[in-house]
Amino acid sequence: SINNQHSSQIMCDAWVSWNGWYRLFIQGQSVQMADTCVDEYSCGTHAPLWLNGGHPTVEDGVVTRDVCGRWINNCCYFQSNPIKVKACPGDYYVY
Repeated sequence: SINNQHSSQIMCDAWVSWNGWYRLFIQGQSVQMADTCVDEYSCGTHAPLWLNGGHPTVEDGVVTRDVCGRWINNCCYFQSNPIKVKACPGDYYVY
């Protein structure tokens, strides 16, 4: 959550091996990745990630987007490999 700022418990996913499709939940509610630059130390981490290029519509099908991590006041200081994103009927996204 972008509201989780300056947490005393910092999480890092730099060493996670991501495979397959993922749907995000916070307290049982479906949520989506931020798609605008997020302040440093938000989301329970030092360099929060955000989806660069926005979320697709259901009609767009599967799209490719870049993911950026903000650090040292640079919104795209860290860049991931491109990811796939899909809008699903029922108003949620998978990544």
